[in-house]
Amino acid sequence: MKTLLALSLVLTALPVFAGAPTCQTQTLGKHAARVCITSAPFQHDYYTLSVDEAVVLVAPDDFIENVSLTHTIPEDAAVEFPLSQQGTPTVAIQGGCVPVSEKQTSGSETIGIEVARLCSFKWGNEQIVKDLRFNFE
Repeated sequence: MKTLLALSLVLTALPVFAGAPTCQTQTLGKHAARVCITSAPFQHDYYTLSVDEAVVLVAPDDFIENVSLTHTIPEDAAVEFPLSQQGTPTVAIQGGCVPVSEKQTSGSETIGIEVARLCSFKWGNEQIVKDLRFNFE
């Protein structure tokens, strides 16, 4: 019983042990985008996309590969992201952070290992992140 209690306490506390996020910023045109990865042992990595210092999305590694968010701008909209105002009634954010794998030898086997993520996003017609690479050790 003590082992089960100790194990449940350790598993509950894991989010506390998340490391500092790894972030990269890229400026394309007039807009600065920042992608951060927050990792915790034995859990999913979480990706945060911020544009012009506003958080736009947070998603786990399983769902960051192919993102498509669509917004229809109401006719009476008073508060909109500047990038959403591209002269059309709808705007989409599309892209993602796809895994980059390499073949590596482990003993007598050759296996694929994820060594990086490559991130690119467009907001409507504007490229906001292009080929931003996060290498893993």
